[in-house]
Amino acid sequence: MTPIYDRHGRTIAWINNNFIYHLSGRQVLAFINNNSVFTYGSRHLGRFSNGFFRDRNGNAIAFIQGATNGPIPPIPQIPPIPPIPAIPPIPPIPPIDSLSWSNLTWENFINV
Repeated sequence: MTPIYDRHGRTIAWINNNFIYHLSGRQVLAFINNNSVFTYGSRHLGRFSNGFFRDRNGNAIAFIQGATNGPIPPIPQIPPIPPIPAIPPIPPIPPIDSLSWSNLTWENFINV
């Protein structure tokens, strides 16, 4: 588990194998895929690049030790002892393709 620090150098969460954990380690908050940060509801939160977590506007929100190409990070406080991480949730298994048409319109599907 690697600590994630806020702009003041306080440990605010943990990262382990592209999963972002609550500070307690009991809950997976988000995951990283291709440098993008997503919730388990598939909401795009921002990016993780060069050790910085960035919002959708590219502004730094948090960092890990060794972050580069961003604002000057503060000296991090000594992090707490890393917790034993919770097991990440298993993504839902997609349904088997059917031979039927859906009742949804394209607009409803895309949610325009």
